[in-house]
Amino acid sequence: MTNIYTKLAEALNIYEFTEDYTPSADLQISEYMTADSYDVHVMTNDHIHIQWDMDVFYYQPSFNDIIDRIKDLDEDAIVYVSDFETYLPEYEVADYLEQHEEELQSKHEA
Repeated sequence: MTNIYTKLAEALNIYEFTEDYTPSADLQISEYMTADSYDVHVMTNDHIHIQWDMDVFYYQPSFNDIIDRIKDLDEDAIVYVSDFETYLPEYEVADYLEQHEEELQSKHEA
């Protein structure tokens, strides 16, 4: 059986989502701790050269912000998510897939 994140990857036309850290991921979504012990959320295409004004969030990025960023990736992209339940909770993924079900079916028929 296909898991919900495999279905989401297919819906967003990317290769896969993974919770296994890989520095070669095309997009990394995770939490970092600052030197003075504050948590920030980072969603970056380049973990070596983080763009502070585009990649770092004081508050957790919304599901829609994450989906929009993923939509900009190539179809062979790998997305590392440090914690699915934090950044892509199953209930939001299921809602997204349900809302886009017709669109996905027409993609398969084409």
